[in-house]
Amino acid sequence: MSSGKTFVRIFLIVAISATSAVLDSALAAKKKLTYEEAWTYCKDKMDKEKTYGTTLQGNERFLRGGACMKHFGYNL
Repeated sequence: MSSGKTFVRIFLIVAISATSAVLDSALAAKKKLTYEEAWTYCKDKMDKEKTYGTTLQGNERFLRGGACMKHFGYNL
């Protein structure tokens, strides 16, 4: 393997590691919502999007709400 390819690989590994470290610290500094706050936010989001909550489309609201809660680190 040539030294040029090795240098590029090492550079990419260092760059990706540095980027993930910066992102992790930025996310840690952000205030985590409580379960109730996340639930209220996600419910309001579903209401604004007018996601159906009854009849045959009720499953879509459940899936979207679950995905929204998962974004904040909670399960339904």
